[in-house]
Amino acid sequence: MHRAHLVGVYEVGELPEELKGFVRFQAYHLQHVPAKEEKVAMLQIVGTTSYFPIFLNKVSTIEAAEAQLREADAVLDDVSKASLVRIFQEKNK
Repeated sequence: MHRAHLVGVYEVGELPEELKGFVRFQAYHLQHVPAKEEKVAMLQIVGTTSYFPIFLNKVSTIEAAEAQLREADAVLDDVSKASLVRIFQEKNK
């Protein structure tokens, strides 16, 4: 399994150009049309130039995020997991 590292949380409309294709691909895969202000957590697959987006409006728990990553043969590194846990706690208040 590959390791995934959180590089940032962005609004879809403010994504750096190099990340937009990954978001479009994942949105198509999930049949999801993200709004420009929707937040997305961007994870880099360590040792590659690939990124994995997690749409924070669609995923509300760390378990659901980890399940999506497992489908891509990836797991969160410890620091990224702790960060996402905090993000989900804040979001779910």
